[in-house]
Amino acid sequence: MGKPIVNEFTQGKTILKFFDYKGAACVVPATGVAADANGMKIVKAGTPFPADDATCKGYLLADVNVTQGDAPGTYIYEGSIDNTKLTASGVTISAEAKAATPRVTFFD
Repeated sequence: MGKPIVNEFTQGKTILKFFDYKGAACVVPATGVAADANGMKIVKAGTPFPADDATCKGYLLADVNVTQGDAPGTYIYEGSIDNTKLTASGVTISAEAKAATPRVTFFD
């Protein structure tokens, strides 16, 4: 028997500096994600998708729960991202990933 599904009806934190963005749907893999103290596997908003290197297509718009396995998400491929929100959630992005996404602007 699996864990119960919990729906939240509040607006979560996002990584956007300005709301205007373009994104695409994706499937976030559960492999390599460590569980937190509550047993939840969460991929943080702003994580480079699919990897933090030259293959980066964009950055996850919101946190994705992959506790039950691969889960749907949205990545931003054009828009403005707030660096202070990324560092507050513990996400770092390599220079390679930033170079691979020229239509994404990072603000401090």
